[in-house]
Amino acid sequence: MCPYCNSNNYVKNGKVNNKQTYLCKKCGKRFVKDREKKAYGKLIREKALKLYMEGLSLRKISKMTNIPHTTINYWVRKYRTQ
Repeated sequence: MCPYCNSNNYVKNGKVNNKQTYLCKKCGKRFVKDREKKAYGKLIREKALKLYMEGLSLRKISKMTNIPHTTINYWVRKYRTQ
């Protein structure tokens, strides 16, 4: 999907830094598709934060929930001040 006009009408248009670029046929803009981000639900985030508050390490929580420890660390830092 084109990030500028949200059109699905695009074609491959070469490579830049070994990344495939695309050209939107609707708006004419060139773009690189970003990798898709994972979105974790509120329940899984709350579960991870609860486990952290109970004293488990980030890596143990990561293994239990299958979420990267860096993401859990981000949540801890973000929601500790709220």
